[in-house]
Amino acid sequence: MKKLNFLITAVLLSFSQYLIAQSITVTGNVASRQGYPIHFAFVQDNLNKNGIFTDSLGNFKLSVSPKSKLKVTCKGFRDTLVNVNNNATVSVVLTSDGTPGTPADADAGSSDIARNSFNDQINLNRPGAQVYAGQGALMAQFTTKEATQGSRYLFPNWVHGFVIDNKDSLVKDQSYLFNYDKMDGGLVLALDKKSVIIVDKDKVKSFTLFDQLNQPYVFESMPAIDANHYVQLLSKGNKYRIYKLIKTKFIKADYKTDGIASTGNKYDEYADDADYYVLNAQNNQVQKISLKKKSIKAAFSSEADKLNKFMADHSSDTIDDTYLSSLGDYMNN
Repeated sequence: MKKLNFLITAVLLSFSQYLIAQSITVTGNVASRQGYPIHFAFVQDNLNKNGIFTDSLGNFKLSVSPKSKLKVTCKGFRDTLVNVNNNATVSVVLTSDGTPGTPADADAGSSDIARNSFNDQINLNRPGAQVYAGQGALMAQFTTKEATQGSRYLFPNWVHGFVIDNKDSLVKDQSYLFNYDKMDGGLVLALDKKSVIIVDKDKVKSFTLFDQLNQPYVFESMPAIDANHYVQLLSKGNKYRIYKLIKTKFIKADYKTDGIASTGNKYDEYADDADYYVLNAQNNQVQKISLKKKSIKAAFSSEADKLNKFMADHSSDTIDDTYLSSLGDYMNN
């Protein structure tokens, strides 16, 4: 029996080491043939449904399988496949596809063109404007009230991103720009600078949006938490997942005065409200938590010692999104 237990333990250890080896972090750079960095090239792991856009210097960092091929795409350039072959760093050179109006290989402005396509969009938060998203044009209505506080949208401008559809396929197009409507809970897709489409919720499993600092925001469909809104994934692992549900409500200006006393605000406001949830992957149970130590301890009661160690090491930290993200990563290790 002891020999059998030892054999089982050895097999499990070997298998766990094999699984750990299945993912490596690759850093790299994407440039034109003349050495100019290419901004917002999309680097995708062909074996896993994840990817990232290059930054303004053409750099990227991505967790991939050692046997993966990286597919690199960018508007105006030919798609390129690069073998990882267990390399920790890769350099990718893209060749112009010759499309009229797109940058040539020797054009130092190739990075700027991609960057301008990202920034030169309708500003969803411009003062005095209310934006109506749906099939058709964006319409602005201007008022004499003070500037609206907050926004119904996650980002002030359109951003790049990609979608995992209900068939578990990664959908990405360099011309697609996105935003997330925190009020209606819908993914908004911009096909040009004037018209938008609300993406059918039944067709989207998850999506990842990148802010102007190239930081990813991952959202998933989780009907067990909310059937009408996507939830933001703060931490993901084999044991736990931590989610944030954002809901936004519109509060109309209610300023009143009798010449002596005044009440209310002169501005309309979009006010955010956030709830947090822990999914235990072992039993598939979802538990709502608050940003309080007592609530967090209840969600991780089965691993109290490990949790107490994390809390002791982060006793001076504010309990916020960053704290929960770090906590999830720690508890999943």
